[in-house]
Amino acid sequence: MNKKLTYIANPSSLNKRTMHFRTTLVQMFMVIILLLTIKVLFADQDIDIVGGNSAGLAKIAVVAFNGDSLQSNNNVTNIIANDLSITGEFNVKEYSALDQVESGTAYVITGTINNSNISYTLKNNISAANIMLHQKVSFNPEPSKFRYGAHMVSNALYKKLTNIRGVFTSKIAYIVQSNNQYQIIISDYDGYNQIPVVVASAPLISLAWDKSGRKIAYASLESGKPVVYVQDIYAGVRTLVADFNGTNSSPAFIPNSSQLAVTLTKDYGSHIFLINDKSYGRKSVATPLINFGSIDTEASIANNGNIVFTSNHDGGPQIFMSNINGGTPNRLTLNLGNYNTTARFSHDGSKITFINRNYGVLKAYVLNLTNKSAYPVSLNTSLDMSPSFAPNDKLILLSSGNGMYIANSTGTIETRLNKIHPDNGAIIDQRWANNF
Repeated sequence: MNKKLTYIANPSSLNKRTMHFRTTLVQMFMVIILLLTIKVLFADQDIDIVGGNSAGLAKIAVVAFNGDSLQSNNNVTNIIANDLSITGEFNVKEYSALDQVESGTAYVITGTINNSNISYTLKNNISAANIMLHQKVSFNPEPSKFRYGAHMVSNALYKKLTNIRGVFTSKIAYIVQSNNQYQIIISDYDGYNQIPVVVASAPLISLAWDKSGRKIAYASLESGKPVVYVQDIYAGVRTLVADFNGTNSSPAFIPNSSQLAVTLTKDYGSHIFLINDKSYGRKSVATPLINFGSIDTEASIANNGNIVFTSNHDGGPQIFMSNINGGTPNRLTLNLGNYNTTARFSHDGSKITFINRNYGVLKAYVLNLTNKSAYPVSLNTSLDMSPSFAPNDKLILLSSGNGMYIANSTGTIETRLNKIHPDNGAIIDQRWANNF
């Protein structure tokens, strides 16, 4: 993770007809034009709740841990409170002492930091102060690793409270453009511990993680046209996997990560093909997967083999679903206007998140594939891009303008990650890693 690759090339434009429906690129250049000269200054706190509220939710008190650091980056009490607040499932408050906890508080979290250990206790404050959890976590005291220990505590607390795995130790990847430079950055889910893994002077777009969290696929314009690379973020090695005639873009790993779905214009129109996760060469083969409209792009493949994609089959960008093994695509975005793009499956395959445009407003949506209900999950943003689910499907990562946000999948709260703020630039794309 310490290694960084730097590539320099002249940017190049995509085929105009493809770019009309390649919504990732359309939004990328729109955001650059609107925000290139804007410098945003965030407050000192790690997060801001920008939409929704916690009224009516179970109250949780996080009491200042004994021996906790006063430094904001290493404040265990604050990290745990932020983690639980972002979920939108609790009414979380921090207290400096146990005797200050308000009556009616359902759960109380206390703890002690001693040397390289965090000891903590979760009590049910309603049921005779019943101890629900009493554990110890060892951590590395180095600043870049200290936070991991606190996130591990949050994971355990969340699992005990909800019976669902926490995602607070997971990673995200995002592309930022600043001062004519493009970077792919890996960080903790909350924006801390940022590490650039690719740096280039040409546009980088369309991120996709493999299932292991070790590799990232993306499209680059370094060679003068879009081609697809796979980057091993730990070894610091990248492999060119798609350089067919025309444009190569929108990579997506299949569930076992042995192949990728990519959008190619090598024959006619813009369609989705399957390629191997191997170095591209003259004998490389692209197997047709989706040939439905004149433009098919932005594939996402579920563990059961279902595939969603954006197509102009019905005259404008809409989201369709088929299966990697074949079958006639059916349109998912019905009665949702004339512009819906960038669909991504939840990890359990029961939902998709996508972008809906209505009267110029771009909003992150969720569509339940069982009952077909669709609803916006971003509450206070209007230029949303590239939403993706957290590994437990309870949260959704998105960007809007040049800010990074997390919304919960029920659409009741939206949080801005203040640690991610590209000065004089923009966020191009982002994706939550698939592994915990």
